[in-house]
Amino acid sequence: MLDKKFSSKELKLIFPILLIITLVVVLGIWTSHIYENRRKEELRSALESVISERGEKGLFDLAGIPSESMNYGPVDLYLEERGAWTFQDNELSDIAAYDKAKVSTVQIIGSTSLRDESQASGVIISSDGYIVTNKHVLSSGESISVNFYDGTSADALVIGSDSLTDLAVIKTECTDLEPISFSSHDPVIGSRAIAIGNPYGYTWSMSAGVVSGLGRSLFTPDGMIIPNLIQTDNFINPGNSGGPLLDSRGDMIGLISSIYSTSGSAQGISFAIPSSTVKRISGEIIENGSVSRGMVDAVLLELNPQIVSYLGLPISSGLMVSEVVDGGSAEKAGLKGGREMAQYGDAIVYLGGDVIVEMDGNPIESYSDYFLSLFGTQSGDEVEITVFRDGKMVVLDTELVEQNDENMRWILQ
Repeated sequence: MLDKKFSSKELKLIFPILLIITLVVVLGIWTSHIYENRRKEELRSALESVISERGEKGLFDLAGIPSESMNYGPVDLYLEERGAWTFQDNELSDIAAYDKAKVSTVQIIGSTSLRDESQASGVIISSDGYIVTNKHVLSSGESISVNFYDGTSADALVIGSDSLTDLAVIKTECTDLEPISFSSHDPVIGSRAIAIGNPYGYTWSMSAGVVSGLGRSLFTPDGMIIPNLIQTDNFINPGNSGGPLLDSRGDMIGLISSIYSTSGSAQGISFAIPSSTVKRISGEIIENGSVSRGMVDAVLLELNPQIVSYLGLPISSGLMVSEVVDGGSAEKAGLKGGREMAQYGDAIVYLGGDVIVEMDGNPIESYSDYFLSLFGTQSGDEVEITVFRDGKMVVLDTELVEQNDENMRWILQ
């Protein structure tokens, strides 16, 4: 090849040409960038105008994208014409849980006269009309009606109840109802707890909190004790009783039972009966109309530090036998009551009796342990009871009697 050398005159021509080409390219890029920005701004303005006039749903409809069946995570893409993406994840979870359970929650109206009326909540547990609620909310009402989420209502009859768990089952003649979904997992402290109910008549209200305790026992105003409860920090008010306590998936973990309060209003401590108990007890009520459960026919007193110190006991927990029923099963089995009369609050008790420390191999340290051990028993069953007596352990075989409202009051607070 021949080497070619540019003359100074030719070089003077090349540089301006290259400069012009460079300027043209830069100008083209700059112009294109300005045009693209202007196009984006016009498009953004047009989209904002569509959204302002027709909403996000209208934008999808304009684009020919079907949005009715679209969802955003656990909830619909649009929540009352508002985009689901405008909510935080925890809000979406709570919204979905409420939407899932609201149709399975009912309002229960009980009346004893044309003037008096009580309100509570309930939970649908079968599509053919069975509803579970609290026993205490039914009171002595002569008439019970149920209001459903869709605005319909129906009369209901009481199928049966259980004093120990404060559960009752009522039934309507409705069909094709949506039963609640029971959780398959046990709650843990710190997990989400969502309540739906009708506080003070404000229907289908929701409150959200956490599970704050497990295995709690609660004395009712009439002297009964409800064992193994879930404690939450939800603000529960009159009218919430009998409603569902839900996990973050909208599955029921418990049935709201009552409020712990010194003023009669919510104070952030509430209780619920575990779903496993609700299913078992409601199933027995539906099948038999009642719940049969055994009971030791003796007046029992839970040990406390004062009693232990006063009597100089070498054990610190258990249930002391204060009295046994004359000629009853406990007396025949050899259980011995106390001999030393003492004032215990408003009651007279007898100290120095046997102390029940075990029942059928289950340690008995409190009333809660005692009632949990009785859960699966019936009248006439024989249980092996271990008692502390005169410095030693004694094992006795005792036949249980039928548990009822009367002997439940033998438990001293």
